[in-house]
Amino acid sequence: MDFADSGTDLAFRREVGDWLDKALADVPDQEELSQDEREHWSRVWQDRLCAGGWAGLSWPTAHGGRGMDSLAQAIFNEEAAVRGAPYPLNGVGMMLAGPTIIAHGTDEQQARHLPGILRGETYWCQGFSEPGSGSDLASLRTAATRVDGGWRVNGAKIWTSNAHNASKCLLLARTDPDAPKHRGITYFLAPMDAFTVRSLEMINGDTEFNEMFLDDVFVPDSDVLGGVGNGWNVALTTLAFERGSMALNLWVWARQAVDRVVDLAVARGMADDGAFLDTVGALHCDAEAVRIGSMRMLGESRAGGVPGPETSALKSLWAQVVQNANRLAVQLDEAGGVLLDGDGAAARMRRYLRARAHTIEGGTEEVQKSILAERVLNLPRSR
Repeated sequence: MDFADSGTDLAFRREVGDWLDKALADVPDQEELSQDEREHWSRVWQDRLCAGGWAGLSWPTAHGGRGMDSLAQAIFNEEAAVRGAPYPLNGVGMMLAGPTIIAHGTDEQQARHLPGILRGETYWCQGFSEPGSGSDLASLRTAATRVDGGWRVNGAKIWTSNAHNASKCLLLARTDPDAPKHRGITYFLAPMDAFTVRSLEMINGDTEFNEMFLDDVFVPDSDVLGGVGNGWNVALTTLAFERGSMALNLWVWARQAVDRVVDLAVARGMADDGAFLDTVGALHCDAEAVRIGSMRMLGESRAGGVPGPETSALKSLWAQVVQNANRLAVQLDEAGGVLLDGDGAAARMRRYLRARAHTIEGGTEEVQKSILAERVLNLPRSR
């Protein structure tokens, strides 16, 4: 396949780069900030994206977007990641909620929810994973019982990013307990005023994830998306948008992790160390493989296809590259006797600890390998 930008894509990349350079001029290095400071700049960045008309690049013009294809969004994400831009605080709204509502929502739902996302007024989170039902999403146990005018929802969700900032939730709940597990699930656009949200402290001290408790939470019929019992199909749409939005980010994040450890080694006087060069050369090759896999996945989507189970290999390789690069950086600190409060070592330790989650979130490493074994290699099912 051709990895080069077309003339149109290259012109758009330059337009994006020019805007980003100006918009990011006063934004500090996110790696050196506390979580509260990062969230502040994520909110500022979200506001700038909305004001600049970059919040709905691939949304249809009829819904307030710019009507561009998925590659345009991927190019923007790539250029923003290369420059170290903050992650927009309403990424779930822009990249998951909005496109899913456009694909499955009624005219009334689209008119009610989409403008608030583009204006940066309504923040969303994704209520899919549950205690005991993370990677096996279809086994979810949160239950919705029909009542007059809507549903009463009871259950718990976990590992919900940004729930502490959100007012709306993409919520999956079981509405028919007697149906097979992939059926009987309904997708709700749930208001969060009655949710109980508690932060979860990670090993690096951050609290970006949350657990949510729903006790007799009422969701009206008007907030059922895609029809009762059709939640699994709607959820697959959301997950497809999630994979697509990350297509070029993954390789940038992998390459940034490798570049950081190279810069650190050069500063330590190890530019000619043969063992280090062998190690970092292997990391560079893996990061390049992530780039090529990302381009392949994006090309399939742009041609009208749906990324298949091979994306599990891409996610797995990306996680390994980032984990190994961050581990090597910490090992270099240890070898150099660097204290955790100097020379950026604290930030490197935080990145190393945060990277441990990459083989858990978004589908555990074990699940990714099972998908590859069963759906790519056609091996017998392991469960």
